[in-house]
Amino acid sequence: MRYEADHLLVDGYSIIYAWPLLRAALRRKLEQSRDQLVAALTRLQDGTGIRVTAVFDNRHAARLSVGETPAGVDVLFTRKGMTADACIERLVAHAAAPERFLVATDDHAEATMVRSLGGRVITAEELRDWLESETGSLRQIVAQLRKNTDERFLR
Repeated sequence: MRYEADHLLVDGYSIIYAWPLLRAALRRKLEQSRDQLVAALTRLQDGTGIRVTAVFDNRHAARLSVGETPAGVDVLFTRKGMTADACIERLVAHAAAPERFLVATDDHAEATMVRSLGGRVITAEELRDWLESETGSLRQIVAQLRKNTDERFLR
């Protein structure tokens, strides 16, 4: 499974609530579930080269922040009074090529709006399947590199 896009926008809390592992982490600590999602998205970005931005509602954050994690995934907390949905819609609507945006959400209203703006949408389950596929591919590449390295040292 592979999706072609220039930019993946992830509706952060929609995905967290849809993935059982992250939903369980959410019960313990909100920041932990966000960190786990961003770590997963980092693997996806590394495997695909697609720019990834995780968008979160600010009402759940301790402070307003826009930033980039050390791994390069953009993390955006909306400004006060703006939802992640509205932020994502604005990003797609103002894009020169909205069809190059892929939005991951389980919010049906959000998906409908993004499609009407010219963007494309995948569900939380499709995102998880894509991530698992890319992670498996990366493991195979690393295993082959290790094997090649081991063979060189044995010569």
